[in-house]
Amino acid sequence: MGRPTILLIALIASVHLTIAHPPLRGGKNKHHDHYNPIANDDFVYVDGLRLKDKTGLHYITGLNYWACMNLASDPSQGGNYSRLITELDQMAAKGVNHLRIMAASEGAPTPQPFRMNPALLDAPGKYNEKIFQGLDICLDEMGKRGMRATMTLGNEWQWSGGFAQFVSWATNDQPIPYPSSWNLTAPPQRASPRTGWGNYTVEGVNAAPYGEFTSFANRIYNNTQAEQWYKDHIKTVTTRKNTVNGRLYNEDPTVMTWQLANEPQASDGFYVEDSLALLPNAQDLLFPWVERTSAYIRSMAPKQLISVGLESKQGEYYFKQVHNFSTVDYATAHCWVQNWGVYDMYDSTETGLKAAQDFAIGFINDTSHWAKDIGKPIFLEEFGMARDNWLNRDKEYPYLSSASTTHKDPYFETIIGAAMNEFKNGGAYIGTSPWAYGGIWRPETEYVNELGMVWAGDPPHESPGWYDLYDTDEAMNIVARQQKDIAAWIAKNKH
Repeated sequence: MGRPTILLIALIASVHLTIAHPPLRGGKNKHHDHYNPIANDDFVYVDGLRLKDKTGLHYITGLNYWACMNLASDPSQGGNYSRLITELDQMAAKGVNHLRIMAASEGAPTPQPFRMNPALLDAPGKYNEKIFQGLDICLDEMGKRGMRATMTLGNEWQWSGGFAQFVSWATNDQPIPYPSSWNLTAPPQRASPRTGWGNYTVEGVNAAPYGEFTSFANRIYNNTQAEQWYKDHIKTVTTRKNTVNGRLYNEDPTVMTWQLANEPQASDGFYVEDSLALLPNAQDLLFPWVERTSAYIRSMAPKQLISVGLESKQGEYYFKQVHNFSTVDYATAHCWVQNWGVYDMYDSTETGLKAAQDFAIGFINDTSHWAKDIGKPIFLEEFGMARDNWLNRDKEYPYLSSASTTHKDPYFETIIGAAMNEFKNGGAYIGTSPWAYGGIWRPETEYVNELGMVWAGDPPHESPGWYDLYDTDEAMNIVARQQKDIAAWIAKNKH
């Protein structure tokens, strides 16, 4: 999820602090007695346009929870184990059976407030073992609750370091042309220190256009050293032995999917006029990169699934080229109506909401048809909508959680419903995963930890609270109803 706030025309023009004890190793855990833990041999697999596990059809009721490894880490690293357990239990109680989490973050030579901190990988080959142990804890706790993981191995965007950091390392720490990013220390600030708000700022960044940044990041596609370090990370993660339960990651069915990266972009894409789609370019470096990277992951983890992490906004040609490799098990789609210029969070009209709903239905239908054409399932693994932030326009922060959700809730009903309808009627969709679970966090009560993080649902380069899903939000009931609806449909249609 990068989601730079760019108008459609610009797209066309450019291309916490609770101190808690870590989990006890072994023994009975009261939090998950009533859940069905994942059996050691119960790997999810693809069967035509469907996923299956040992019990039959497997439909993904997911959430993005990208900061899991940091929340699960030692308190000295900014971890908050009590919050982690609370939120995992909350999600499990809503029927969530899948979390998309980061299994990568790359550190910078200098402090940068808009990036995950601490990082998992401080420098090529140099890992922060305490963050790695946080990832171990995430997988162990998820497995106990019957939750599987998409493990995202890289990132197009700056909030975790990502491709650009590998390119910088490979070019003698060449400065990264960052776009404007969120800084919690920027004005406006609240009277009480370390409680926000912050703002988008050029402080500490180069304020480059997003097109310049992506061009820099995409040099990973043809920089041999940067790609090798990225592959070294893939090998290190996939072959790691979990320090909590002793499982090898590539032998753990809790890991459903290894994902190449979050939202990799085309290397030489030119936009179709008045469209998000790209003109066909058979020479785009993205395609061979996907082919060789997915093949490498397959060699490391043959029992688990592989996805690319593509948004699929790029149109039919790019969708099919990226996903139609034998080493890519299913397609992915991300739908961002505000970021793509379809929806305005300050527009309170029903017309604005309907435009977003209509776009989402069309996007789901199109991507389902494209996936069916190439004979693969598709997973809606990112989507979101802001709260009724027109109510916050004249308040101290545009993203206060006190705003209602009279647009967000029907939008969630629409887009989740569209994916479910495709699943029920022979289409290619296999589940949904909104962005992103903020759980008990709120902007009004945030406290910036000693490492500069608040761990909202939104990543640190964006405004905290923009797309958060909170534990008390109606959207979580919509997610829960989806799970019950699909479970009932599967039970009714068993042959």
